[in-house]
Amino acid sequence: MYQNMQADDNSSQTIKTLQKYINNLQWKLDSKIDKNKHKYNLMGHYSNYILFAGYTPTKLYKTTNENNTTSTPRDKNEAQFQVSIKVPIFNNIFNSKGDIFVAYTQNSYWQVYDKDDSSPFRETNYQPEVFWQTDKINKNRYGLKTLRVSAIHQSNGESSPKSRSWNKTDIFMLFEADKFFYGFNAWSRWDEPYENDINNTRDDDNPLLTDYIGNQKIFVGFKYKRFKNTLTYQNDILDFKKDKGSIILDIILPSINDNYNYFFRYFNGYGESLIDYDKRIKRYSIGVMVANILWQGEKYE
Repeated sequence: MYQNMQADDNSSQTIKTLQKYINNLQWKLDSKIDKNKHKYNLMGHYSNYILFAGYTPTKLYKTTNENNTTSTPRDKNEAQFQVSIKVPIFNNIFNSKGDIFVAYTQNSYWQVYDKDDSSPFRETNYQPEVFWQTDKINKNRYGLKTLRVSAIHQSNGESSPKSRSWNKTDIFMLFEADKFFYGFNAWSRWDEPYENDINNTRDDDNPLLTDYIGNQKIFVGFKYKRFKNTLTYQNDILDFKKDKGSIILDIILPSINDNYNYFFRYFNGYGESLIDYDKRIKRYSIGVMVANILWQGEKYE
């Protein structure tokens, strides 16, 4: 009996030793793994918002006819919303401290107050992209925080003559200085393929797009807790003679609900949407910005 009791004690001690070893090994593994980096969860990409009311004195139109002229005026009051998500697919690619993501953004202009025409969607822009991004360049309060290189496709999903689409390579850099932030985007449009016709023309729905929206964007802003103010200027910044581009002023104010903030936007210029890229639009909008409930960190775009 004594030998059996001693064997039981030895077995119990062995089990405790194994449990201790396994727990210690698990602790070591947990301490080395960045759990957030290895969760392939859905995250927010650009800003997610709903602008319930947006007024513009500019004439908006329903269709574009075969001669590329517009017809059928639309309501000057419309809603706008944007949904933007991303998913990481490769972490720390080539030991670059950066990750590869795929993302999708949709921006829609909704004639919700036009009851006579059953409140149609006037325009929707679709933007899938793949990009490399690192947020580990500088851990100080000042300096470069984020670097991103993207391959982007954008289109409105329409057929000719309303079709609008293009592809580009985009570089984004974000800098922070305490409560202030600033940065820029620069992009290069891809050449469109040639049509197989007698004139050897390009398959391009909007050949003058970058003449109106430019090739660069700079922004500067201030943030404090849930308050944020951002001013964005987009144009061909290297060519000061151009009078196109756009200016955007975004003001975000905290609400009583942590899930969203009040959002005010002023837009003036070209390229608000693909269908209107060559029309100068001035718009005043009010709505809500969805808070960071799917992700951590600030959104500057």
